[in-house]
Amino acid sequence: MRLEVERVWRLEVGTGPAEHGVYKDGYIYLAPTFRDEFWKVDPEKGEVLRTFKMPGHVWGAPWVDETDVYGASTGGHIVKFRLDGNILWKANPGLGDFTSEAVTEAWDRCIAVQFPRGVALLDKSDGEVLWCDEWSPEAQAGQEPTFDPETNLLWVCKPLKKNGLVAYSLEGRKILLKDLPSPSTTYVCPQIWTGYVLVICRRHITVFDRGSGRLLWSRDFSTVTYGGKDEDSLRGGPRVITSDGKVIVWTADGTFHCVNMKNGDPLWTLDFQRLGYASKECTDPWGYAGGAAVDGVFIILGRNNLPKGSNSSFTIDKNRLFIIDYKTGELIYVSEPIYQMACCCKPIVARGRVVIGSWHKDSKEQTYSNYYNCWKVDAVDKARKVLDRDYLWLGGLHHGGHSTGCLLGVQLKQKSVSLKNTPLI
Repeated sequence: MRLEVERVWRLEVGTGPAEHGVYKDGYIYLAPTFRDEFWKVDPEKGEVLRTFKMPGHVWGAPWVDETDVYGASTGGHIVKFRLDGNILWKANPGLGDFTSEAVTEAWDRCIAVQFPRGVALLDKSDGEVLWCDEWSPEAQAGQEPTFDPETNLLWVCKPLKKNGLVAYSLEGRKILLKDLPSPSTTYVCPQIWTGYVLVICRRHITVFDRGSGRLLWSRDFSTVTYGGKDEDSLRGGPRVITSDGKVIVWTADGTFHCVNMKNGDPLWTLDFQRLGYASKECTDPWGYAGGAAVDGVFIILGRNNLPKGSNSSFTIDKNRLFIIDYKTGELIYVSEPIYQMACCCKPIVARGRVVIGSWHKDSKEQTYSNYYNCWKVDAVDKARKVLDRDYLWLGGLHHGGHSTGCLLGVQLKQKSVSLKNTPLI
């Protein structure tokens, strides 16, 4: 596979995180955290077309439907906007700061929002809080809900030592309660593929049966030494599932593993430290970087975070964009080391482009001006048509795999040419 990769725009957000967003009806909606607003952005030019002002910091993407935008912020505020920016309602379930990375639609008419201290279901029409389930966190919080339209259940990972995975009914009843072998990672959501539910824990990949909730398999990745201390190997955010059932995870120190979703069998491994792209001197785990797996390739931006100007190849401003063939584990594209480290956000795939936000703080807590970067990615070996498909935050139903055809496109069939009655030269 031969690719042409070009950065087509960069959008500055100031000093603060450039968190992720969604792509809906031809536009990207981003969450520049400390700007306390969402941005509607033209994906072709990187221009901000409209802002949606929130009461606090926006750590996560909004939900966008045909007519409205729904977002959450610190302070526990949830706001519904019209697409023209006018506010329709405000709500606050009283569960503290919102620190997850997305809200999601559930049962068509509701919005599900998870907080460190609980999860709330709200009526989309008027913001009424239909129910809350509150808890006291026993592990690192910030997880996100996933709605499953086939089983009509809302799957939630809780930051608890017991019953860390719960499935709720529309009425808030707990239909399934499952223990996890280690606490779920920050920003994790239950991820769904065919008959399987995947949960990324701080040390384990864990897979359950989608219908019964029965544990099918679990694999322990133990700990790694990174930044001068032992870290749970999968600490960070969620990981990705490909459209054909591969699970790609990456450890805190930058080793990538691909396994079979059905049984956990290993498929390939790629060690970025051995390849010279990661270093144990850095302190911010690679697990917080988001990745996108779509159309046969996996895309991720580096997470090295030593201070700018250090005599090192692993400074915050010398990260690379990587593209991996996810069937073989082969690196097929590595950029020059010119980018600021990846934020703890998920890449947005939109019409042959991928947008990734960066992080603003290095290993010494020094801060920097920050950006969203957009790259255009083309497959040049075969004729393809890139599809225009929404990327909404449907929890684990879209997470990582996005949709097929929206990055490298679908291969065009060659029309056969008849030589009948064609004169010979």
